[in-house]
Amino acid sequence: MRWSPGPDPECPAVVSAGLLAAGENWTEAVQTAERALAAPGCRESASCVSRALGTLVCAGELVAADAHSLALLDESPGDRVMAEHVLLARAGVARRTGDLARCSSLLDALRDNGDEDEIRPVVLLWSVELLVARGEPRAAEAVLLDHEADAKIQAFHPDRALLLAADAVVAMATGRPRDALAGHLACGREFIEAGVLNPAVLPWRSWASRAALACGDTDEAVRLAREEHTAAARWGEPGALGWSLAAVAAASAPGGEDLVAYERAIRLLELANARMELAEVLYDYGVRLTAHGKQAAAYEIYAQARATALDIGDTAIVRRAEEAMSGAAACGGEPTLTPVETEIARLVRSGLRNREIAVRLAMATRTVELHLTRVYRKLGLSGRRELRATGWAGLHQKTLRAHRDAPAGSSG
Repeated sequence: MRWSPGPDPECPAVVSAGLLAAGENWTEAVQTAERALAAPGCRESASCVSRALGTLVCAGELVAADAHSLALLDESPGDRVMAEHVLLARAGVARRTGDLARCSSLLDALRDNGDEDEIRPVVLLWSVELLVARGEPRAAEAVLLDHEADAKIQAFHPDRALLLAADAVVAMATGRPRDALAGHLACGREFIEAGVLNPAVLPWRSWASRAALACGDTDEAVRLAREEHTAAARWGEPGALGWSLAAVAAASAPGGEDLVAYERAIRLLELANARMELAEVLYDYGVRLTAHGKQAAAYEIYAQARATALDIGDTAIVRRAEEAMSGAAACGGEPTLTPVETEIARLVRSGLRNREIAVRLAMATRTVELHLTRVYRKLGLSGRRELRATGWAGLHQKTLRAHRDAPAGSSG
């Protein structure tokens, strides 16, 4: 997706990309991108479409970006260049909403069949991120090594920044935080030189802040996180704001305000439907609650992180959350279901629907749904199917028995 200046500075697609890069006027950037996609001249140009769709994706206008993408694919069935830019935008929407399976499928198609040089670094970075999320850092490293020999990537100035970012992501995932920090800072210098200041395009400062923390450089971590949060606040999109606020919380010393910052970050990420980032921030929040000695609260947050990560396919977070839940439970942090929650869980496992449960327990269907949401959160489940699975029921047998006389799983 393009954000560099184009030959026509009056073109609405070029203007929208410039506003995105500057990161100072979210409303005008979105309106200008929509205007570009409504103009026949821009709509027929792959470069303009790339800039406008990229602006919408980075602005969090994902429904609009996806709708325009589908329409453009229908309008230009024989235009391969247009199709590649549109498919990249659709992959960006899937990535932002945590639909990692769809994002991976689109990226695989672009990696195998794409000819457009300018989209390849974006495909590389997102592919590496997804492999790391699936718990395959070595596979990510292999993909990166295959691409580093490609001189075409080196030819694009902003795209070199993406290559540096991909290298840093792999370094962090393979236990080399100093290399990760150096890579993210080098990426940031390239972006600044290219005039791309908006963390919604790439949150390199947040990534660098996390790497600095892993290196034990708290001062640098705080500086980077605060700089990114300031830039995200200028842009105003909830996803970028929530992610940057989580970086500030992570870099802060435990003391009370860090927990408030985490809670605000989580609300913003939920608002933005940024589920990939949400899973990671929930896990980090659980770690911070553990540091505060709040084991029971930490267990529930780890369970939420696990459920979110399981739903989107982030295997790495699932594993880390499960290990953390075991540790919290061993310290007496495992939550207990209330009597009503326990009974509803039993009835779900017996095969009843929410409406049937509501009739049996003389309550509103919406009330049943709210209780079930709490059950899923407390037990770290992604939904009904997992609650009914024998494996998870066995793991939580003593919890399910806590407030009723009948044995857990008496019917299934």
